Amino acid sequence: MTAGALIVAAGFSRRFGSDKRRYAIADGDPLLLSTLKIYSEVFPSVAVVLRDDDGPLARDLRRGLEHQPPLIVCTSHAHLGMGHSVSDGVRAVSSWDYLFLALGDMPFISATTLRALHRRMCDGRRRGDPLIVRPRCNNRVGHPVGFSCEYFNELMSLRGDEGARPVVAAHAAELEHVDTTDRGVLTDVDQPLS
Repeated sequence: MTAGALIVAAGFSRRFGSDKRRYAIADGDPLLLSTLKIYSEVFPSVAVVLRDDDGPLARDLRRGLEHQPPLIVCTSHAHLGMGHSVSDGVRAVSSWDYLFLALGDMPFISATTLRALHRRMCDGRRRGDPLIVRPRCNNRVGHPVGFSCEYFNELMSLRGDEGARPVVAAHAAELEHVDTTDRGVLTDVDQPLS
C-alpha cells in the first residue's frame, strides 16, 4: 500500500514579511526542513508542493533529507490560492492509497502524534473504509488531515484559498478524530518566533 504525507508549502508568506520556509527555528533548521524531517520519521513517502521558481529551495530540501529525499511537486498556480496547490499536489501522488495533507509552517507536531494518526488510517484501510482522519486537541481540530484515495478526485477539484475544508465538510460521516494533547497540531508559524 503506497501512502504518505503531502506538505503544502507554496504560499508567499505575506504576513510573515519574508520567506518563512527558510526561517531558522529553535533546532537551527529552516522551518520547512524541520517540518519535512518530522514527517519523514513516520511516513514512507513525503511530497512537498513548492512554487515553480523554488529550485534553490528544492535543492536545499533534498540535501537536508538525503536519506529520504522528498518528492518535489511544482505548481504554477500558488498565486491562485491554497486549493490550487493542494489540487496539483494530490494529482502528483494520485497513485497513493491515502495521504496526510499537511502545512509546511507547522513544524512542532510530534512524531508520536503522526504515528497515532497514521495507525488510525491504516486500521480503516484494512477494513476497506473510505476515511478522513483528523487530530483534535482541546476540542479544536488541527492538522494534518488524512484522506483515503476515495476523496482524491474532490481534492484535485479544489480551487481558491479555502484548502480542503469543503471536502471534510461534505464527508462528516466518514471523519474520525484522534484526540491528542499535542498542541503542535494547532500551532503554525505566522510570524517570527520571539
